[in-house]
Amino acid sequence: MDRTADLSGGPIGLIADSHGNLEATQEAIHLLLRNGASALFHLGDFCDSVHHDRTAAMIDLLREHNVLAVKGNNDFLIETLLADARPSPGEEAQLLGFLRGVPVTRALDGLCFAHSLPEESIRAFYEPIDRGNTERAARLFAETTFHTLFCGHSHLPVLFRKAGDRVTREAVPAGEKIVLRREERYILIVGAAEAGECALFHREAGTYERLRLPDR
Repeated sequence: MDRTADLSGGPIGLIADSHGNLEATQEAIHLLLRNGASALFHLGDFCDSVHHDRTAAMIDLLREHNVLAVKGNNDFLIETLLADARPSPGEEAQLLGFLRGVPVTRALDGLCFAHSLPEESIRAFYEPIDRGNTERAARLFAETTFHTLFCGHSHLPVLFRKAGDRVTREAVPAGEKIVLRREERYILIVGAAEAGECALFHREAGTYERLRLPDR
């Protein structure tokens, strides 16, 4: 059943790094919808460069639930392989059309959604923000104006917080709502759906919650 994304202020469900894992992605979608998500975002690498055979089914799943995606490095690689093959009209051409239409970033009211770096370049897919320290995050805060960046790529759920001149790297406990304050800025790495991770951002309350998929 098709859904129309509601961006009027309701909770936003966040998924990243599925790597072709249809079951985990579907579980994440259902968990987020049960928890009240009115819009769903996938933060890239919904495809997997090794498991090419899952591309069509994954795209069908995203379309079925009207998931707003951004492009990851694996998605870009699949797009490049399809383009190089010069597919004739048919399923592969439709897949290529979908992948070409997926943006590198999305922005909404001070929120930014990206696979890694929030910029329109190929390196944005590949360069990780989390290197176990705050150096890259501090540079991003200095170079950009977003209030909150939601991203994936690094697979480990992590929060970077800029409070005044101080930038911290923090663990994100599962099941706890973290208040995102207006006077602070944030980078939130959601974690990999294939490892049982997803998250919910409550826009009106200004809270972020890491959710774990059952039995993963």
